[in-house]
Amino acid sequence: MAIVLFGRLIAKVSPNSDNYFALFNNLADCTVRGAKVLAKMSSVHDPVAFDQHFQEIRKIEGEADEVTKTILLSLHKTFITPFDRSEIKDLAMALDDMIDYMEDIPQRAELYGPGEFTPEMSTLGQIAVRATEKVQEAVALLSDMNNAERILKICQEIGEIESEADRIMRAGVTRLFVEVSDARALIRAKELYELFEEAVDRCEDAADVIHGVVLERI
Repeated sequence: MAIVLFGRLIAKVSPNSDNYFALFNNLADCTVRGAKVLAKMSSVHDPVAFDQHFQEIRKIEGEADEVTKTILLSLHKTFITPFDRSEIKDLAMALDDMIDYMEDIPQRAELYGPGEFTPEMSTLGQIAVRATEKVQEAVALLSDMNNAERILKICQEIGEIESEADRIMRAGVTRLFVEVSDARALIRAKELYELFEEAVDRCEDAADVIHGVVLERI
């Protein structure tokens, strides 16, 4: 009888562990949507379209912040969690960082004023979509450790995508210093390149957290 009562008590004070996986999936979805808007933004040269895409990314970033806040607050209320609290926090923050860096790109572009995105930046935008989609795929499999082998493979693929982003960024910066002489344009473009690359780096950070979670359980 005491065991039954204890079980009922735990059920009342502990949100379902599956809620974390649903929240992680929501957060991963925000990153994919944000990356797709970023890719569109980096391939157009219309100031009006830029503003529209910027507002859309800002809205998605706000949604992601709310999901992240829900995850972090729930850690103070949940008695049983699907994996360690520190891992849950790290994954939530890593996913949130992905969309934060995406939002930083139009913020910084707007700060510097008029200027176009280069072909390499457009390519980096497409790479960000691929990286976020891979993170989303890995997150969707996390609720079942029977998927461990597939998850680890996806994490490896994300690392390969990040390496590709590094190469594109370096090629863009090299061309930048050959073709552009205006100091302001150089500073603007170089900083945007770094932010695009950082956005993809944050995908690898999320993959590293996921990789660690899986390795601890196989």
